[in-house]
Formats: sequence, structure tokens, C-alpha cells
Amino acid sequence: MDKSLIGLLQRSFFHSGTRNDVSAFLAGMILAAWNEDRSCTDLRALFDGLAKQLQPASDADALTAGKEWLQDSGLSAREWDACQNALRALDGHRGPIDWNTELEQCLALSQTGMGSFGLSMALARAVDRVLDLPFGQSIACLYSPSAALAWQLSADREVTLFADRDVGIVMALFARAACRDLHVSRQTPIDGSFMPGGIGYERADHEPPFAAFDHIVSMPPFGMRMQEGPAKGMPFEGYHFDRLFDRARKTFTAIVPDGFLFRETKSESEIRHRIASQRQITVMSLPAGMFAQAGGLATSIVHLENALPDCALMIDGRSIEKGGSRKAHEKVIAEHLENFRGLRARDDERMEQVPIDELAASRWCLLPDRYVTSSDLARIERALDERQTVELQEVASIERNKAALPMREADEDPPLRALEIAPMDVADGMVAIPTKQQAYEADQKVRIDGVTAQAGDILVSIKGNIGRVGIVGDGATLAAVMEEPWVISQSLAIVRLKPNELIPSAEILNAILTAPWVREKLESMSGGSTVKSLPVSALRSLRIPVPTREECAEADEQLHEINEVREIIANHQSNLSERRETLWSRLWQVPITSGES
Repeated sequence: MDKSLIGLLQRSFFHSGTRNDVSAFLAGMILAAWNEDRSCTDLRALFDGLAKQLQPASDADALTAGKEWLQDSGLSAREWDACQNALRALDGHRGPIDWNTELEQCLALSQTGMGSFGLSMALARAVDRVLDLPFGQSIACLYSPSAALAWQLSADREVTLFADRDVGIVMALFARAACRDLHVSRQTPIDGSFMPGGIGYERADHEPPFAAFDHIVSMPPFGMRMQEGPAKGMPFEGYHFDRLFDRARKTFTAIVPDGFLFRETKSESEIRHRIASQRQITVMSLPAGMFAQAGGLATSIVHLENALPDCALMIDGRSIEKGGSRKAHEKVIAEHLENFRGLRARDDERMEQVPIDELAASRWCLLPDRYVTSSDLARIERALDERQTVELQEVASIERNKAALPMREADEDPPLRALEIAPMDVADGMVAIPTKQQAYEADQKVRIDGVTAQAGDILVSIKGNIGRVGIVGDGATLAAVMEEPWVISQSLAIVRLKPNELIPSAEILNAILTAPWVREKLESMSGGSTVKSLPVSALRSLRIPVPTREECAEADEQLHEINEVREIIANHQSNLSERRETLWSRLWQVPITSGES
């Protein structure tokens, strides 16, 4: 049960219907003011007294905003009554205030108003140990989600936090009360405007509000995109790298969603190229559950040192056993992160030094999973090193054209029809007859042709359930003749064998790609913040063995045997269904209806 004073105040606000993020801010202001004079019972007098004590350093100082709010809060009469009632909850409290506990509770309640996800205090302590920043050097923490980490770092270092108004005011007042060397600015690190207004807008004529810090730690808002300017549409986490990383004299560190690490848009690839070729880079994947608000969000630490790169260090920090409850899970994560102090893993198998030219060949993909392989995959890679191999794109074309747009409300007799193949239709190395019918306008004909699967095509799932592989049978040819072609969904790619002297048939290629370790390899090359996706370039660069003629001949015989076994199984399943229907019919005295099962 929560024992904090902030929790006590917040429960009082709950009865007045105040939102959690608002009540967290008001509770923080009441506690900070009451701490100045515990004998005063009039809240207005407490606010006035605290305002007179504050000495802001500049207009951008969060204490300036705090002083202005205390002098003119803009609260309604009803809100004042709620605050006065909350103050009474502190009557009789004696002893010192644990500002660590109070801030943890305040931040936990205010997460919905922070514009993004923030770390809990326990995980902020763990990340502090992972980064292991040196003492006696200047540190900046960027954006409100880094508030808990800024507080943790300021226990024994001088830290500047750039945060939104409400979070900034509470942080500044609590730091003042706890005698923390924490300075809080309301300015946007990008251009110096006051947050949150400057986030998402590119102002080339505005400079960041600081020249440099020794160490910059950033947790940019997740899921935001630039709204205007040359960078319009770019994810903000990528843009802020490009804008700020060279203002760190020694290290620049950011926690970002995994999407930034592998997306193949030109702008993001160029940013990754720039940072990886100009700085010594370490990327460490983080476990799911780092953020209570989004347990499945995949994130990583990107750490840049101001040194010429020779290679990139990739660290797998993700794979751990998950606890049952959120708190238990948080404790497990914190204990797990103890194995990565100073951004180095105790287990060498979790780390891999990746040459810069290998990063370039992968379009500057920075996903650790792509380079830190499991023991099984390492065994496969060693086996491939001992024989002739080829990249998949050398023997096949890999296509993922833009999907046709189906009609929202299909007519009884639409101009065009098609059956859409979904990943669930791909199983056991085969593509089943699709059941989802789509209708299209006549102007979608070119797009339909671009995503139509042909007999002998191999389909690979590249989104969500990565690595399902299956070959299209002759049914696709008959469907095309009947003017109801099989088209692939956006979650699939078509691998179409090209005439070559290395892989003699689509069936042999399909047999190679259906090996279980291929799926593991494709999964390791995929990424995404919430839903995983596999870049088509990664599929094209997949290294596969070149079988000898003798191996191909043996494989043809085995494939023939496998097809015979499939037929036997299908016959047994049909017989089983018939016997079960007969049993049910006799027990229920209901005649068997043809076609039902």
C-alpha cells in the first residue's frame, strides 16, 4: 500500500474527480509549499510564501514558471476548495520528507501528462548503473520522460533537465527541497522554444539553447513526427539525433523505439549512417516492460562516444524471463540490467563487434538482434562458412509491391475480384487456397497484377509472425484463369526463382527456406517498436547454401516422398472426419448432411 504523502494528497483529490496528472501536479505544489511552513493552514498564504522564496536564474528556469503559478494559479473556486481539503490530509504529519519516494509517486501519477513514457525510479536507478557516467562532468537530460533518470543522476552530479512546464516545476521545487544539484529548463532542446510547443517543428533559424554538455542523455517523446519543414514526416526520435548528437563533448545517449534502428526510409538511414560513421557507437536492446504504460514496446539504448569508429558494439540486453506481475517484472528487469554495467555484458556471448562496412551493407541497420546470434544460429553460420553460398537475391527476385485498394462496399458483381493470401494461409511449407475474397474497381488492375502470386512462387511473411514460408501450388493458375487471382497481403513478400545455374527449382529453394533456423534468422533480422517487420533488403541479403547436383537429386526424391506422405495424411484425416460424422449421427439420431463436418 502506498505510504507517500503525495499518495495521501492524491486520494483526497480523487473524491473531487480530478484527473491523475492534474492531481499529481497539485499535490506536488501543495507538498512543496507545506514543507516551507508546516504550521500554516491557509493554502493561499503557503503558496505566496513559497513564491517569495524562489529565486529563478532566468525566464527559462522552471522555477520562474513555478513562481508565476504560485502567484496566480488560475484555479477555480472549486479547485481551491479541493486543494484546501487536500492540505488538511497533512495535519499531524511529523518527521522528514523522503523526496525520492514523493517524486516517484508524483511521476507515476503524472505519466499521462508527460507526452511520452517515462522510467520508474527503480528502472532509472538500473539505467544509471548501465550508463555509468563519470562524476564531475556536466550532464543534460532531455525531455520529460527522462525526469526520473535526471533525479537519480543528480544525487551525486550536476544535472540540467529540459522538461515540460508541470513536470519541470515539480522537479525544480523538489530538487530545491532535497538540496539536489538539479537545474530544470522549460526550453525545447531542439530550438530553445518553451515545451511542448517546439517539438515537431523545424526552425532552422533557431539554435538549441545550449552550446554543449559533456554527456547528453535523451528520452525523446515516442511516436511523434515532424510536422513541417524539410524534415516533415520524419520520426522525432531520428530528427533529434541529427540535430543534437554533435553537441555532446563526450557521450550522447538516447533510449529510442526499435523502429528508428532499422527503418529503411532515406532520412533515417542517412542519420544512422552519419552517427555510426562519425562516433563510436554501442547499441543495447532493452527488455520489454521498461515502461509500465506500454509493456510490449521494444526499445534500445543508443550510446555514442566522441571518438573515431572502428566498429560498432551490439549488445543483447533483451532476453530475460518475465515476472508475473508488473512490479515483479520491474524487479526482474532491474536485476537483469545489473549484468550490463558500463554498457558491457558479463556474458560475452551477448556482445558482438560489428565492422562498419557490415553496417553499411545492411543499410546501417542498428538492431542488436541482427548481429548478436544465438548458439544455434552461430552453428549454422559456421556451417555456411564451410561451403558455397549465395544471397537470395542472386537466384530469386523478391517482390513486395504496393497493395491494390479493395472496395469498401463491394457490389454483387464488382469489376474485379481476387482471393487474398494471409500469413495464416502459409503453413508447413505450403500455401493453402485462400478464403478471403476482395473486390476492386477496374482501375486497380495494374496493382493487382503486381501482387498476384503464381504457381511456384514462394511466399514469406515479413510482418507480425515473421518467417512463415510456403510455395504456391497449381491452384493459383486455375484461379487466374477463372479471373479470381490469388493476391498477397501486405504482410507477405513474393520470392520468385530466376533462371540460374545454382538452384534448379522452386521446390528446392522452398525446401531450403523452410528450415527452422531460417525462420530464426529472419526473426533476428526483423525489428519494430510494437509489431515486428522484416525489411525486404534483409530478405534479399539472406545467405543460403548452394546444394550440389547430387544433393538436389536426393532432395527431389525426398520431396516426392514428403508429398506422398502428405497425401496419406490427407486421406487419413478425411477418413477420420467421416467416421466422426457417422458417430455423431448415430448418437444424436441426426442424418449426415453432405459437406458438413
